[in-house]
Amino acid sequence: MEIISIIAIIVILLLLYFFFGVLIKFLWGWLPLVIGIIFSLGFGLVGGITNAIIAIIIFIVSLVSTNSWQGSNLYFSIEEKIDSMFYFKD
Repeated sequence: MEIISIIAIIVILLLLYFFFGVLIKFLWGWLPLVIGIIFSLGFGLVGGITNAIIAIIIFIVSLVSTNSWQGSNLYFSIEEKIDSMFYFKD
């Protein structure tokens, strides 16, 4: 019985390691959009039409910057390090 629980713990730890890597890779790829959404929600929830317009502009800028971010050399180099660290290419 102890052997089965030890094996289950090891499998759970491996799955947590893999899903943590997936989360890091997802956040790294969509970093400008995540930051833009946080600021957009902040401005949008404060209230007013002016703040709503600012929130929409921030969201659009974050979408455009996400597209250019995913084509940059820094993004690709760190994505390769994340892939090798979490063994995604195996």
